[in-house]
Amino acid sequence: MGPALHAARRFALFAPYLPAPANTGGRIRIHRLARALSLHGDVDLYARCWPVELAPASGDVSSALSLYATRELRLRGPYLGIAGLTSRRAREAAPRSLRRAFEQRHAVRPYSALIACHSYGALVPMGVRGVPLVVDEHNIESRYARAVTPNARAEALRLVAWERRVWQRADLVTAVTDDDAAHVRAHRRGPVEVIANGVACDELAFVAPSQRPERSLLFVGSMAHPPNVRCAVRLAREVLPRVQRTHPDARLIVCGRAPSAEVRALASPHVEVTGTVDDTAPSLARAGAYVNLLTEGAGSSLKVPEAMAAGVPLVTTATGARGFALRDGEHARFAETSDAAADAVCDLWRDREAADRRARAARALAETLDWTALGARFARAVLDAVERGSGR
Repeated sequence: MGPALHAARRFALFAPYLPAPANTGGRIRIHRLARALSLHGDVDLYARCWPVELAPASGDVSSALSLYATRELRLRGPYLGIAGLTSRRAREAAPRSLRRAFEQRHAVRPYSALIACHSYGALVPMGVRGVPLVVDEHNIESRYARAVTPNARAEALRLVAWERRVWQRADLVTAVTDDDAAHVRAHRRGPVEVIANGVACDELAFVAPSQRPERSLLFVGSMAHPPNVRCAVRLAREVLPRVQRTHPDARLIVCGRAPSAEVRALASPHVEVTGTVDDTAPSLARAGAYVNLLTEGAGSSLKVPEAMAAGVPLVTTATGARGFALRDGEHARFAETSDAAADAVCDLWRDREAADRRARAARALAETLDWTALGARFARAVLDAVERGSGR
């Protein structure tokens, strides 16, 4: 692509939270896909952000934000939509001032495509015509909301209605799993593509389990996210004590930004709660096992392919492995109960040869999920949507 064509293309990316630093699942995905798109034109960011995201404890945001040509960030409303009719999630992601900033830039120099991260992040660009709208669904948010907040029925119904409206309006929807894509296809006629969550394999050195002397259990994620909080508590209170019956020196590392009070209270001589870290690679390089006992969630977990790429022997629930072609005994050990998870950890530390074999297979699978290839696929899908739009 020549420099003139690159300069002619401009993309507006809309995010319902600050996509920086790139140290949690959604933020990593937005960062990697935006970086791939920036190879084909300028990417302008329009984001609803929250005070906690700008606090020093959340980490340095400047590096991840530097890839955007311009950045429009808004902390508060008033919001677009109609209270009581429009999904609250969608309204809270759409300050009116963000829409005005977008309209002003778009009027001076029209965008080639509009990319909404999550359907609930699509209210700002929703009414714009004549330019392709791409919606990147990190999960089916309404299904997840109904599972974790079953009493908020009215909001769940509004969110379902909003998702379907967005999917029908969009020129392209991308999803992270085949299951999510099938759900979207049931409610729209246009193209739906699967762009899985991935990993930057070249940034993670492979260390075989047999070369890992540390007897530690690692869990990584945003530690204010309720499913992650529940997993961390379970690891500290149920799994670790069972492992310590065989390995008294075993310890747990809970690694991730914004740990809740419940997670911070887990800290002890045998449990380290790191809080925000600049880079998870050192933790992945040392860990004796990655234990992912999520029992609820949507989309797929970006931390799983990172563990796979680094060679950390993986113990996971089926929910934790969702969206990836992991097979029990070939790439990882599957465990649904705390007893089974503790047994699996002790077994992989006992049989290092088998653990090495699974880790090598997991690394090979992770290499098929490299962000370079996935990002290129996403960028190509967006450009195809632009070309289809120009042919109308």
